[in-house]
Amino acid sequence: MSLCIVVLLATAYGALFTSSAWLIAQSAFWGGLVFSLPTLYFTLYAFRYSKAGQAALMTQSFYRGQAGKFSLVAMGFALVFAFGTTLAIPIVFVSFCLMIPAHIVAATFIGKNDSR
Repeated sequence: MSLCIVVLLATAYGALFTSSAWLIAQSAFWGGLVFSLPTLYFTLYAFRYSKAGQAALMTQSFYRGQAGKFSLVAMGFALVFAFGTTLAIPIVFVSFCLMIPAHIVAATFIGKNDSR
């Protein structure tokens, strides 16, 4: 949920405060989406098992979830490059890279709220 908020804020910033607003906003949106959708897949796939007796299944699902996430990121960038002919490619990469620390910060705050 917090990743969606970051993507929307980056898109709104690009739309409001830049010279070529629509192009940068679209590029930021697609870069954030290329990060967010595979992360959602990994989260749903990797955390299916949580009981103590399912350690082997947990390890296997983490491995497959990470492999699937990597594949989805590669396919996402391939689709963006193939169909996003009017996008600013550096902005796509920058927004993808900015989602990584945003994800870490969001996970830190969510982890602190869950421990109370």
